[in-house]
Amino acid sequence: MLYNKFALDGYMCKRGDGMLSSRQKLILKAIIEEYVDSIEPVGSKVLTEKPYLDFSSATIRYDMQFLEENGYLEKTHTSSGRIPSEKGYKFYVENLVTRDEGIIKYYPIIDDIFENKFYSKEEASKRAVEVLSQITGYLVIMLGSSANFSKVKKMEIVPLTDVDALLLIVTDAGAVQSQKITIPQGFKMDDLLKLIDMFDLAVYDHSVLEINEILSKEAMKPRIRKMVDFKDDLLSFLIKAFSRFQNGEFYQAGLTNIFNQPEFHDHESMENILKMIDDESLVNVMKDCGTGLTIRIGEDNTIPNMKRCSIVSIPYYINDSAYGTISCIGPIRMQYRKVLPLIEYVATSMRKLYNR
Repeated sequence: MLYNKFALDGYMCKRGDGMLSSRQKLILKAIIEEYVDSIEPVGSKVLTEKPYLDFSSATIRYDMQFLEENGYLEKTHTSSGRIPSEKGYKFYVENLVTRDEGIIKYYPIIDDIFENKFYSKEEASKRAVEVLSQITGYLVIMLGSSANFSKVKKMEIVPLTDVDALLLIVTDAGAVQSQKITIPQGFKMDDLLKLIDMFDLAVYDHSVLEINEILSKEAMKPRIRKMVDFKDDLLSFLIKAFSRFQNGEFYQAGLTNIFNQPEFHDHESMENILKMIDDESLVNVMKDCGTGLTIRIGEDNTIPNMKRCSIVSIPYYINDSAYGTISCIGPIRMQYRKVLPLIEYVATSMRKLYNR
């Protein structure tokens, strides 16, 4: 189930095994937010110290027991306190979460990125992802629109050293991909320039979808086949670069941040996260976020390596050819109050990149 509405509903809410009163919702909300901050099981004593929970210890303990019996809380073996269950988190994000007003202090930092006229669209997008990751402490990924129907306008080589060069590919939509190439032993920079000129002429004004077939046919021509070793290396570079256009722009930041979360300290969890990022199904999940804010918690995630994670995704729109999705990935114990308004603000701010 996906969650995309956040409003505290009426006095009683039927949900699963039982009905939660407003008091029980308030206690559940307090337990979740306390646990998210402290990562410690929450006991009734901690709750009685909160001024907005003006209830007796006995009442709070009774409600905690009720919440546990109905699957919203879990009891640990090492403490008398409770921790939220996956069901509890899902109920929280669907019914109880409120935006943290304190995050508005970060808005000017985000504004500076999108209002800086010296940043290209790509630079601003990359910087926004980095800042969002730094503020939240989670992994952030931005997926841009694919360029399948864009046409190739230029392939160019920029020499860096005698043996290294940067390959640039430009489409009519202004999208640019770059790939560093190292010239193999026995070949010269002039050989690379000649090959690129041949490929450039062949792919000019063809759509990105046609490129792989065109490149493969071009590579079989006699004038290119005689450079067989270099041709194979270059062909793989070109196909890799064009595949990025087909998948869309991809910006990522905060991989080390997510490894700092206690839930992902063990080697197996780290391996799963790395596999998840390499898995193309993550791109499909991001594309399938619909028209509004979407939250996938634990078992809601279809990717096996994501069952211990939450993914908060939101679409953004710049213009008809530039749009995509921003996703924040972290533990189920995510600071939703902080993440939701921040990711919403970044998505809305992307419109400022129009005409860049």
